[in-house]
Amino acid sequence: MSDNKEETVEPDDAVSATGSHTTTTLPSAFPSMIDEIKQLSHESIAPQNSYQIKPDFQDIFKEVPVKDIIRNVQTSTLGGKNYDADNVKNWTIKMANEINEKVRDIAMKRYRHIVQVVIGERKGQGVKSGVRCIWDPETDSCCSEIFMNDTIFCVVTVFAVFLY
Repeated sequence: MSDNKEETVEPDDAVSATGSHTTTTLPSAFPSMIDEIKQLSHESIAPQNSYQIKPDFQDIFKEVPVKDIIRNVQTSTLGGKNYDADNVKNWTIKMANEINEKVRDIAMKRYRHIVQVVIGERKGQGVKSGVRCIWDPETDSCCSEIFMNDTIFCVVTVFAVFLY
């Protein structure tokens, strides 16, 4: 290399660790494979919001099926029965558990629900009840149903709270 000519290095001149020349041949479909990989890469996918603040319309709390569940459970549990103070605790637990399981089967995404059952003896008296909650009125909701016969009144309320 006594003259000032600059040497050019070709890919065929590469030397491997063993000292022999290596040549790499790429498949003829290689350029199309690169395009396909780029199409599937994260760069080609538009970024999406990963945190959902409000439920989609199809995922909001569904009052009508929940009211139907409450009504059916009240009728099947209390229909044709007379008030019996010894059985009231069992009835309330049974109804709350059954309503809880059936509401869970509706599968409303990211909603948690609370079931409240109140059973009392009907003797012509009035009953007043109040509930106070701190929640988001756009996403959270509740529904209730009242059952009455000659000796029993029953109020079931299901509260649905959306988890942020």
